[in-house]
Amino acid sequence: MKRKRTRDECPVWLLLALNAFLYISSALYSPFLSAYYTQNGLSPSEIGILMCVGPVASVLIQPLWARASDASGKAKTFAALVMAGTALSLLTYYLGHSFGGFLFSSVLLALFSTSVNPMTDAIVIRNANRCHYNFALIRMGGTVGYAVVVLLAGIYLRRYPAAQFFLAAASYLALMGFVLIMPRQENRLPVSPPSGRKESRRKPAFLRLGDIFEDKKVVYVLAFAFVFQVGASFCSAFLGVYAVELGYGQSQIGLLNCISASSEIPILLGIRKLTRKFGALHLIAASTFLMGIRLFLVSGGSLPFFMLAQAMQGVTYMVVHFGCATFIGGCVKSGKSFQGQSVLYIIQAGLASIVGNVLGGRLADLAGNRLSYRLTGGFVLLAAVIVIFALYMQERKERRSPLS
Repeated sequence: MKRKRTRDECPVWLLLALNAFLYISSALYSPFLSAYYTQNGLSPSEIGILMCVGPVASVLIQPLWARASDASGKAKTFAALVMAGTALSLLTYYLGHSFGGFLFSSVLLALFSTSVNPMTDAIVIRNANRCHYNFALIRMGGTVGYAVVVLLAGIYLRRYPAAQFFLAAASYLALMGFVLIMPRQENRLPVSPPSGRKESRRKPAFLRLGDIFEDKKVVYVLAFAFVFQVGASFCSAFLGVYAVELGYGQSQIGLLNCISASSEIPILLGIRKLTRKFGALHLIAASTFLMGIRLFLVSGGSLPFFMLAQAMQGVTYMVVHFGCATFIGGCVKSGKSFQGQSVLYIIQAGLASIVGNVLGGRLADLAGNRLSYRLTGGFVLLAAVIVIFALYMQERKERRSPLS
């Protein structure tokens, strides 16, 4: 007999729709933004500055959204607000085509867009766990939606590149609509208990790990996330610039991003079995190392090398994304769900992306795209080995003293 769904239980199709439109919205503009800047005459350094506006906002602004949302217990209301703000901000890109105009739009967009992903992830993971849904299959809605839309968008934007902002704004409004029909329970969440230490409240979230997480190994997760994202941010921010430099256009960029998204599908089908067999932390470590190899492939400087590198998206990005999100979702304290995901986004979309975008842009100016990809790849490989060694020593120590 089929179990009857309660009023506060979220249907699986709604979680699929949330994930699909979250990544469809991003697919309509994010992969094409750096190429759009290049076509409007901006230099790699200027592009690096624009691309780091979002990461800076992730560090400074996103924690405020996280704290306000968790303190109010109204996740649905706050998520809808940042999605509406993101949609309106995208339309300001039509106000000007200079560096100053793009900077204004980037700042306004970053005030809202940097909180869309962690808010949506927190909502989806919470409801998937509550209703015993397979999060990997739900996440596939985003992967398939991204793969299809980014390919079609690349073909269309080849003729109308400025249309990306209107299309993305419309998609974010659709995403907001799905959030608003979430069960009322999403506006009646338990609020995070106030900390008893004033010193603790003054520290940023990523320095208050003990107040948010129950597992101390989250430090290694965040370390791998940082190293990985430095490479991933540089790779995604300047792949379009590199492609345009070599004579490729929006359709080829769309194809490359379709390949990357499609490579995530087999990983999502088997990620739960892999996690049970090897552990999320070990998979994250391996994928961080592979990110360094992926950067070396991009430095090959031709479409076949680009395609091969993008085909590694599944074994790099998706493993790290899924592993980090589920590890953190499983060890976060009660009432801290959004703050837990926010810490991850501060590290990845914030600190690591600032390094990848700003220093990466400067490096590309000084050394050229080919050499800068190789240097960044070397950094990721070396840093990954260092963190892997530290994790190995920690686990070895735990095996020797199991009671500690």
